[in-house]
Amino acid sequence: MTETNTPLPSKQRLVAHLVLVCLVCLVGCDGPGRGDSQAEPAGGRGGDTAAAASATTVEPIEWIEHQESVAELPGASVIGFESTVLVAKQAGYVKTIGRQGDREIDIGVAVDAGSVLAELHIPELKEELLEKQAEGRRALAEVVQSRAAVEIAKAMQTQVKQTLIEKQALRALRAVGLQRIAALVKMGAADLDRKDEARFRLTAAEAAVKATEAEVVTAGANIRKAEADVAQAIAVADVAAASVKRLEALNTYRLITAPFAGVVVARYVDPGAFVRPAGSGAEGSPLFEVSRFDRVRIVAFVSPSQLGAVRTGLKARFHSIGGLGEGVAINGTVDRSAMALDPSSRKMRIEMHVDNTKLEGREPLAIGQFGTLSVLSRVWTKEDMLATVPTAAVGTDKQGEQFVVVVEGPGNSRRVAVETVVVDDKRVGVIGEIGPGDRVQVGDVSPY
Repeated sequence: MTETNTPLPSKQRLVAHLVLVCLVCLVGCDGPGRGDSQAEPAGGRGGDTAAAASATTVEPIEWIEHQESVAELPGASVIGFESTVLVAKQAGYVKTIGRQGDREIDIGVAVDAGSVLAELHIPELKEELLEKQAEGRRALAEVVQSRAAVEIAKAMQTQVKQTLIEKQALRALRAVGLQRIAALVKMGAADLDRKDEARFRLTAAEAAVKATEAEVVTAGANIRKAEADVAQAIAVADVAAASVKRLEALNTYRLITAPFAGVVVARYVDPGAFVRPAGSGAEGSPLFEVSRFDRVRIVAFVSPSQLGAVRTGLKARFHSIGGLGEGVAINGTVDRSAMALDPSSRKMRIEMHVDNTKLEGREPLAIGQFGTLSVLSRVWTKEDMLATVPTAAVGTDKQGEQFVVVVEGPGNSRRVAVETVVVDDKRVGVIGEIGPGDRVQVGDVSPY
């Protein structure tokens, strides 16, 4: 086939011309594209700025209730405000177990102060009491007898004194008679024999007076002896009465009673069991354990590193309580601090006291329950709530001061110095010159 140069029709030439123009345009566009790739850093910086702008947002401040903890003390336990193990004072056998209403005394039974929990059988103690009571009655009879002897001695003294007066009068009479006979003898009207007789009678009267005076002294001594016998009899009676009271007190120990109102948390004996007394060389046999249940202690132990932050009067919160539902917590204060480290654990004991009868409809705490005691430094309530922002909204300046950027409108922002409070890993509490309705910048706050 022979190739010939035949001119193209005009329409075909127009199409070819358009194709050529398009190819030229494509080549021209490719050149400027390579030039743009050489200026990519500028375009790249513009893209980074746009990305940073899109990473910075404005969010409203949220207000919540919050409690700031200075010490988290897990393993805090509930114990009775008062608790005691009852032990017998005398050895004996359990005769009966007491009753509270129609219930036998056992674990879980609420008892009043003075309630009889058990009665012991101690037969020898009863017989000894009867013996001492008889000795007491005999001692009282001796006191009465001794006082009667005093009355007799006083009567004898009175009688002897009267006899002394009689003897003294007789002596005076004999003296006058002697004087009269001596005058008659001097006048010759009487002989000397009569004078001698009168003198002998006076001497006998004087001797009788002296003997009676001695009897008066003896009567006084008898009175003092009788009074001493009375004092001795009274002392013996007092000893006997003391012995009776002692035995009566020991007999009251037959009854095991509750020392205070509470709940029986343990029972160790049944009727017929032999119990050893306390102080018998070995520990006494426990019978019951009673704990005060209307008020309890939450006991926790503080490590040395936390001692500076924990003190009495701080608010406390008992939570994460075993056996209770999630969110159940009891608020109070640190009421007691040992102010000394336990030698074995090297920790300090603190207590929060709880009225176990007023727990807002919840079941009372059980003795032995455990949980976590949080010691709080500050508390924000519904009336005074804590402002919170995302953690990315808080910045730190060169001086180490923390701040947030409060956005008041387009192009209108201000930096506010704040104190932060840890809430969780996403949000943080802030304290500063901010109020309800304020919004903060979240993201890159470094330019501020």
